[in-house]
Amino acid sequence: MFMKSVSSLSFTSPRCQRLHDYWWELKYSNGQTVPRKSDFNPAAIKNILSHILMHDLSTPGKSILRLAGTGIADRLGFDPTGRDYVEFVGKDRKSDAYNELYKVASFPCGMRVILEGYYESGLVHVSESVGYPLSSDKGDYHFLVFIDDVIEKIEWHQRDDKQLYYNKVRQRDYIDIGFGTPLLD
Repeated sequence: MFMKSVSSLSFTSPRCQRLHDYWWELKYSNGQTVPRKSDFNPAAIKNILSHILMHDLSTPGKSILRLAGTGIADRLGFDPTGRDYVEFVGKDRKSDAYNELYKVASFPCGMRVILEGYYESGLVHVSESVGYPLSSDKGDYHFLVFIDDVIEKIEWHQRDDKQLYYNKVRQRDYIDIGFGTPLLD
């Protein structure tokens, strides 16, 4: 894996590009190093809300999904709001998945990931996901906003159970938002 700067990063998904653009608009329009969650206006990105995930890392070791768009819920077969994101990651990656989200919040930085998702229904897809930190009114960065958008369906065998049971990372890029980026493992 290699890291790209913000200027050289290109997105496959127009939805990911839109969240990226909106986050930077917020950053510059409000003069903040990290935009506040309270300044985040879902109506400004209503055309991509169905693919949004809002993570809350305020509980150590957990990434609680405070918001999951209808496109995410449809893909999973249920609404994951209120659940720990790490539940949806393969056992061998659980701690790594949390640690990567924690890096985004604590560094802070943005992150783009290309993932392979495997579902019990037989669906296998590739998705692009991009996310950025949002600060609370207290100034901490434990909120993350992500867009996760399918960019390629590899296989689909329709069954009732859509449960995601494994995510595999193909590529990860950190995005410098003014504080540098973590080292890639």
